[in-house]
Amino acid sequence: MDAHTDRTDRTVHPVVPADRLRTSGPGIDLDALRAHYGAHRCAQIPQVADVTALKAAALSAYRQLGDEPLVDCQEHTTDGGGLGYGFRFQRIDAKSDSPAHSARVTTVLRDHGLLDWAEHAARQLLPVVDTITGRRLRYERVFLLAYREGDYIGPHGAEEDTDLDRFNLQFPLCYDTVGAMRILRRGYLEPMYDREGDARLLGPRMWHEVPPLLRLPQGGDPLRLVVSLRLRAQA
Repeated sequence: MDAHTDRTDRTVHPVVPADRLRTSGPGIDLDALRAHYGAHRCAQIPQVADVTALKAAALSAYRQLGDEPLVDCQEHTTDGGGLGYGFRFQRIDAKSDSPAHSARVTTVLRDHGLLDWAEHAARQLLPVVDTITGRRLRYERVFLLAYREGDYIGPHGAEEDTDLDRFNLQFPLCYDTVGAMRILRRGYLEPMYDREGDARLLGPRMWHEVPPLLRLPQGGDPLRLVVSLRLRAQA
């Protein structure tokens, strides 16, 4: 093997292709999704994508960028005898005050095909999302959320959410763990399990939490990556 070939091999990463997504057919009941969104400000669109390649590309991108500082964390306070809101996870996002950080994240996501994949997915899914929400949305950017063992987000949503035009379309990917979000349904926080291939739509004023990420018996280090498409309602 010559030096050029060796250098090339070291820079090859898994790339996710911009495949066709499933936007209609069995299981995609727009009336039911619209009703669920109206009641809970969220909806889970079933099996829109084969995420085999996405899972490999997202993991490779995370391994390159996982050394970024953990800035998405907030310790709980106990002022007044109650336990305040807290969370801990990692956001890998090109939207940053640091040009160097933005350039690094953009390069890695582009090299893995994640920028093209997200734009392609948004184009196909926006008509479905518009129907569910009753609003006209546009795609802004893609970012990754990473949860390691014990990472979580406490219950939050309606009272803290002041941006009523911000939506997220998420593709959760789990490695050696079972992931979920809990949403407020009939007075209780009920689990909405991560199902690979589903697209989870989160709207404003939604009460929810992400429970702590747990290790499986005899499992490896758990990891939950969420490929997140930021959507914005148009006036």
